[in-house]
Amino acid sequence: MSTVKQHTLWLGLLMVFAVGSLSWWLAQFAPRIGSVTIAIILGVLVGNIIFNNEAGATGGLFAEKQLLPIAITLLGVELQLMTLVALGPVAAVIIGISIATSIFVSVRIGKILGYSPSFSILMGAGNGICGSSAVAATSIAIDAEEADTGISISVVNLLGTLGIFLIPFVIRILSLSDLQGGLLVGGTLQAFGQVVAAGFSVNDEVGNIATVVKMGRVLMLGPVVVLIGTWMQSKINLAKGEKSKARVKIPRFILGFFVMSIIASLNILPANILLIITTLGKYLLVVAMAGIGMRIHLKTLFRSGFGALLFGGLISLIQIIITLIVILLIV
Repeated sequence: MSTVKQHTLWLGLLMVFAVGSLSWWLAQFAPRIGSVTIAIILGVLVGNIIFNNEAGATGGLFAEKQLLPIAITLLGVELQLMTLVALGPVAAVIIGISIATSIFVSVRIGKILGYSPSFSILMGAGNGICGSSAVAATSIAIDAEEADTGISISVVNLLGTLGIFLIPFVIRILSLSDLQGGLLVGGTLQAFGQVVAAGFSVNDEVGNIATVVKMGRVLMLGPVVVLIGTWMQSKINLAKGEKSKARVKIPRFILGFFVMSIIASLNILPANILLIITTLGKYLLVVAMAGIGMRIHLKTLFRSGFGALLFGGLISLIQIIITLIVILLIV
């Protein structure tokens, strides 16, 4: 790499880390919005208004391609694999139906509305699995456009924030039991923090059940991303007129994600070390999102934003309704 390119990269990374660090700090004043969404928004503003240059674009690309996989790998320590055993068959059914509904509905409606398959999948994965992390992981697996990734994260997080107030209201109106309420909260809301906020706003029992169910959804991140990547590659091969030669290709960051999860589940690392790893993973995720935001053009954002919000809202609504119906039928 030439000296000029190295200088451009280091300057770009300095910008990306500065925006990410500022977002990390600002999130403490707006926890329901979250550092990831703040990073996307600030990244867009900085990349389009303040530093619209090659350095910002270069740093943003490096953050997306190199830092994001590291962040997802490190976040694996948050997951205890024994959670799957503790969930039981009812919760497993709810999780499977919720994720499948979100992705299937997103792909079908996205096609009707004229959205690209990759954007539809990002919306479905983010809504169905675990918000920002799922969008980020899926975007790598299918090589999605930066604009699609940024818009998906912003829409999914906004809808999840609204869900913090909507889902508890539904639980009270329908007089759902604690088990039913916990399954609904944990099976539908996108981000972990949103699930905790909504669940414990009802009562502690609902909050505890919702937290366990949500962890089960997060554990599905790896398998679902692998399946999505394989399916997309198969579609690409068929579009080229080739026979479907798609093989199950597991991205290295997904393998790393599960390795870190196994390490955490075995309790071989001290709690303070796990906390450091988790915090570093979350911080790098925020920095990567800032980088993605800096590569999004405002024209693209304005052109797609409102329609994407309606699209995401429809996906989320259908997911909530179907999940609720299943819960009422089997619980």
